[in-house]
Amino acid sequence: MNKTIIFTGAAAMLLVASCKPKFEEGTPKTGPVTEAVFASGSIEPKDAYTLTSISDGFIQKAYVSENDMVSDKQLLFRLDNRQQNTQVQIAQTNVQYAEMNASASSPALAQIRAQLESARVRMQTDSTTLARYERLFTTRSVSRQDVDNANAAYQSSLSSWKALQENYRATADRVKQELTNTRSQLQNARAANQYYDLVAIGAGKVYQVFKKQGDLVKRGDKVAQLGNPDSIIVYLDIDEGSIGKIQVGQQVLVELNTDKTRTLEARISKIYPHFNETSQSYKVEARFVKEETGILSGTQLQANIITGRKENAILIPHAFVTDGNKVLVKHGDKVDTTIIKTGIVSDDWIEVISGISASDKIVKQK
Repeated sequence: MNKTIIFTGAAAMLLVASCKPKFEEGTPKTGPVTEAVFASGSIEPKDAYTLTSISDGFIQKAYVSENDMVSDKQLLFRLDNRQQNTQVQIAQTNVQYAEMNASASSPALAQIRAQLESARVRMQTDSTTLARYERLFTTRSVSRQDVDNANAAYQSSLSSWKALQENYRATADRVKQELTNTRSQLQNARAANQYYDLVAIGAGKVYQVFKKQGDLVKRGDKVAQLGNPDSIIVYLDIDEGSIGKIQVGQQVLVELNTDKTRTLEARISKIYPHFNETSQSYKVEARFVKEETGILSGTQLQANIITGRKENAILIPHAFVTDGNKVLVKHGDKVDTTIIKTGIVSDDWIEVISGISASDKIVKQK
């Protein structure tokens, strides 16, 4: 019985020893650490704009191509405007008819004037007849009925004369208004005809041409992209978890997808306050520290925005920190759990603000 008990106890001791955790030891290091926010983006020219058509038609002539320098109001593309020219000709014809109708020799007004003159003569005749009947009535040469009939005839011709006067004025106003309207329509048609000529808005450089000669262009189609050749902008997309770390003036290390052999330096110049639902990110601008040549508009890029840097920081590897910023610290044969306060977090290292010192031994389970 005793041997059995001793054997069982020894077995239990061996089991405990075999379950003892194994640790990998390490020590914090002191050195520089950099915190960076990764971002993707693209290159765009300063003051860039897209030349957009507001008319439908075929590109009859393309006067520019990529990399061309253009001046303000320079003609870049001309669309086929034969249909619009027809509208201009129709409007011109309508103006000619309207001018004729509104002139002194207008047939419509001449006809009313003739009617007006006839009505005036009749009214004057009836007025003279009424006056004569009234004199004869005083001598009892005519009856009261004759006077009343003469007065009725006079009132009728007077009303007709006044009605024709009003008709003349209304017709004259109408033809004048028609002339104004047709002239406005001609002006609009000529203005619309100008929309078939696509011109530059200010001096700049042609970065992209989306349509070539002979292509059909519809209203709203992009035809070309232009911008200021003297400066280009780095546009970056920042996720909402990192935007709070971004500030104007921070250093940006840029790597172009077209040339990954070099790193270009830029600085944050503008932070847009709105969140883009489509890209699920915030938009940030950066400008290159020195002029960079040979960079094409639309070039995609990767960038690291430096948001923090320290020269002499206490650093430990990520692997030694568990959830809740907990670190295992070894004191002799004893291992204690310590909660640290962290600072800058890089890809490989975590800065320790407090909780452990550079001389402490840290461990992690294998």
